[in-house]
Amino acid sequence: MKQQSMFTIREFGRRAGVTERTLRFYEEKGLLIASKQNSAGHRLYGIAELKKLQQIQSLKFIGLSLEEIRQLIEKDDAAVMELGPSLETQHTLLTEKRDELNRAIEAVERVQFLIEEGKSVTWPVITSLLFQTEHEDEQREWMKEHFSDEMAALFFSFPKEQRQQIDLDMMDVLATVKQLMKDQVPPRSEEAFNLLAKLTEAVTKHVDSPETFAKLAEKSDTTQASAEVEFQFPNFFTSEEEAYLEAIGKEMEKMYEESQADKS
Repeated sequence: MKQQSMFTIREFGRRAGVTERTLRFYEEKGLLIASKQNSAGHRLYGIAELKKLQQIQSLKFIGLSLEEIRQLIEKDDAAVMELGPSLETQHTLLTEKRDELNRAIEAVERVQFLIEEGKSVTWPVITSLLFQTEHEDEQREWMKEHFSDEMAALFFSFPKEQRQQIDLDMMDVLATVKQLMKDQVPPRSEEAFNLLAKLTEAVTKHVDSPETFAKLAEKSDTTQASAEVEFQFPNFFTSEEEAYLEAIGKEMEKMYEESQADKS
């Protein structure tokens, strides 16, 4: 019978593609202990250790902890029958991780798209896009709670191409806001009012029925007014830019009330 080849820890690690440090760590954890030693007292590894190393690496690949792996390999073949519940748990965890990675990829692509389109991407924009994508489920639930199910369904049903176009439209609005503020254009001015109209169009033009959207928005305003909304999700605008937009809205409302008073 051909004698089985045995290797020192360094040579075994080189052939198996792992570091000596990893092998020593596995030994400390009781996962992989060399069964033989040479005359100098050095540990020797062979086919049996290679199979066990591959078993450890396979279980580690699917996300099991080293302690879970140790308990399983101690039971040898009998552990296969006990692996079912662990696999079910790992399947759930890995699926969640996959979904998280998919959201991260989508968030990166949204930012990349704007940069490739030559838009001036700011930190509020990056934070908003990344946060929106990461916490879409929480935002959907928040919108359902403070607005309506219909409004939430409306905002979170856009396909990728439409979302990209909305992002582009919002970047154009942002650029206009920054320019008007730089030029110190007052909130009560034609340019400012046009800006607010542009913002409204950016939101509503992607909706199949703007009339339905308007009704939902009116209903949502009533709902929101009766609720204390303390948490705010990040958006493209700085606090100063938000204050400017709010001031424009108030001036438009005043102007409408004045026109109504003149008619009466």
